[in-house]
Amino acid sequence: MACGAGLALGHISAAQAQAAPPQNHWQIATGTLVYLDGERSTVAAINRLAPAAINSADGMMGQPLVRQAFGDSVAMEVLVVTTKANANTPAVLALADKAHLLSGYVSNLSTVGIIAPKALAYITSHYPKCWLGGEVLKLTQKSTGAVKYRVQLADNWGFHYASFTLAGDFVDDRVY
Repeated sequence: MACGAGLALGHISAAQAQAAPPQNHWQIATGTLVYLDGERSTVAAINRLAPAAINSADGMMGQPLVRQAFGDSVAMEVLVVTTKANANTPAVLALADKAHLLSGYVSNLSTVGIIAPKALAYITSHYPKCWLGGEVLKLTQKSTGAVKYRVQLADNWGFHYASFTLAGDFVDDRVY
């Protein structure tokens, strides 16, 4: 190939360069439900965001999980992006609560020294091929102040997260 083959020479003004949309670094699959700041949105809207404006991005995969959180959807994946400017608005918190998104919680490493026997019994019966994979996080829901403790479980395919009350009562679980 000759030097310069395939190159197009031209001029782009500073205004044109700034107006050019950013590349899709999200690699969002076709058919993914997209939410921005608690409302249905589009991939184009997400791609227009400056990276510095983003507070959090939550993803959810698997039709049963998506249906449970978002209703009668045929989508297999959901991407929920929240900007810093709208991180604690009612719409964002309501969606985070509805879908049990991690962005709806304040997380801290727990000071719980042991996992309650009731929680261990649940883990043993529901996740027999998993082992405890990490720290216990204390999650405080932003909208209500409710507290749950998230335990990371691991297996050969990835991580699972199960949440319990301090007494060991099951709250919810997630596979990532």
